[in-house]
Amino acid sequence: MIFLTLIDTDEERSRFEQLYCQYRQLMFYCAKSILKNDCDAEDAVQNALLYIAQHIDKFDSLPEKEEKGLIVMIATQKALDFYRMRKRRAHISLDQYQPGCWEPPDPLDSIAGVEEELPEILKEMSPKYRDVLLKRLCYGYEYTEIAKEMKTTEVNVRKMLQRAREQFIKLYQERGRFA
Repeated sequence: MIFLTLIDTDEERSRFEQLYCQYRQLMFYCAKSILKNDCDAEDAVQNALLYIAQHIDKFDSLPEKEEKGLIVMIATQKALDFYRMRKRRAHISLDQYQPGCWEPPDPLDSIAGVEEELPEILKEMSPKYRDVLLKRLCYGYEYTEIAKEMKTTEVNVRKMLQRAREQFIKLYQERGRFA
């Protein structure tokens, strides 16, 4: 394992190997549940293992329950990072398209193609609507994540997103872009 080269002492190497053997399947399960793809899940797990190897000293005094929770949180966060990165790169031209090489963008992403107008329109939007629109469409947050962060309900987030999209389209139409 290449991760062992990042670890200084034999004790920490042994600890990393123990964590790897004990939690690798759980980390893969967490990543795959988010990414829905074995290859991407493996990449996310590798990123999580790299992070764990770099911070192995933090796992020395943790009880097993907290250790498991921390590892699940790291794997989940790395999978979400990978998902957001993949989503940002999902907009490719048809010349670059190869069947099976990417997932289609989120169906809510109906504002693709207006990148040059985006900053100006976003500045004109209400801050609340701008935030929910960016979190959902640009950063790939789930409705539950947005609701938790904004301390509101998922239903309210969905309604705010609908209103944000309506406001965006209205501002875009005022610029004479839509028929």
